[in-house]
Amino acid sequence: MLRRYRLTARGESLVDGIAVGEAIGQGPVSALDAPVDLDRFPAGAVLVTAITDPDWEPMMKRASAVVTDHGGRTSHAAIVSREANASRDANQRLQRLEETISQCENEIHTLMEDVVDHALSVEADGTAPQGDDEDACDNWPRLSRLCDRLTRAHSARDRLHERALPSPTETRIKVEAAERMVARAEKRLAAETEAHQEKLKKYELRAQEDRAAGRRGANGRPPVPMEHKTVLVRQRRRLVKMRAWLERAQTPRPAPSPKSRACLSDPDSRMVPGKRGGYLQGYNIQIVCARRQFLLAIEAHDNPSDRTALVPMVNKTQHNHQAAGLPGDIQLWLADSGYASAAAFEALADLPLLVSVTSDADQAGFPAKRQQAPAGQQDMAARLATPTGRAQYRQRSALVEPGFAQLFQRFGRHLSYRGRRAVDTEIKLLGTVHNLNKLIKHAPRNRS
Repeated sequence: MLRRYRLTARGESLVDGIAVGEAIGQGPVSALDAPVDLDRFPAGAVLVTAITDPDWEPMMKRASAVVTDHGGRTSHAAIVSREANASRDANQRLQRLEETISQCENEIHTLMEDVVDHALSVEADGTAPQGDDEDACDNWPRLSRLCDRLTRAHSARDRLHERALPSPTETRIKVEAAERMVARAEKRLAAETEAHQEKLKKYELRAQEDRAAGRRGANGRPPVPMEHKTVLVRQRRRLVKMRAWLERAQTPRPAPSPKSRACLSDPDSRMVPGKRGGYLQGYNIQIVCARRQFLLAIEAHDNPSDRTALVPMVNKTQHNHQAAGLPGDIQLWLADSGYASAAAFEALADLPLLVSVTSDADQAGFPAKRQQAPAGQQDMAARLATPTGRAQYRQRSALVEPGFAQLFQRFGRHLSYRGRRAVDTEIKLLGTVHNLNKLIKHAPRNRS
């Protein structure tokens, strides 16, 4: 059912803010500091509080409108998750996937043998045999289902191996460390080789002088040859080991954990935090919003954590910004503490970026459990500690949180398609419709 709301009269404006939904509510104001019993909250009242969390759900359902000072839900991961068209019960561990693959392959092989036997008997007799084999052609639907299941099992196993790979930043760190170890081993081997060669040269020189003087055996035992010198053999082995380590760091092939799981229904989906606790099978949807929740980018991130999503989302936003032919650069980038990463800060050092490194509650002026910035994030913490930084960061919740709320209110939380490519197309279509709706309803302000 489509409902339209129209404001027929205007009174004195007491409070200005950003609307999350697109409805009009009215009623007596009920300002609360903490959740109260449902019976004590009047139905149809306007709930006014500082910030909400899932404990407020019963009252929010009875309220005609909700007004908050800061943000939306306390869990950002719970906000951005979108439920996939797949069952959470279809998640299987690597060993189970291997068994599924083996079982499907064996059944397909058996069916194909039956088909071949049936075809040979028909060719030999000229007529189809009677009995159990006369409906051998009916095995094709089952064969199709087995092939589809086998394909999805292979895809799920491949996803587990892909997810076990280290991130590009981790790979770079390991490669740099391995390169330092190789350089150190090469330097040590070169120094030991040069020292032993000098020792061999001195011995040969003394031996020549002794022979010229008619002395024999005055130099004692000769030095060990280069190929048998213990310290050189040890350093050569160490160098081979370090080079092998460097090769493994450059081309990692880690095995997935035995406890890791992948969904057989939709191998590209992941277990993500649910809106009301627990986990669901879904996708971690990421958006970048401008003013009035106009989307600059919307992507599906292949990780329940947001920590590695900052750099890809910034790059995608810049690409869209350039493709749209928009003039100038984006003046300010804001992200919550879930995106805090020293590697991301290093990669985006040339951008005007503000990311909470303690917690959003601390940045909003509320008590926080973690108030100290982790190692490598002190510069960002100092930038946020300034009055300008705090004032700028407070704009974040009014930009992105309503963007998610509007998307979920308009399109729901369930995806219709399976697979990364199909889901990517679906969410981009939803984002396009969202932006078109913003453009159609946008009314430019008349300046006097």
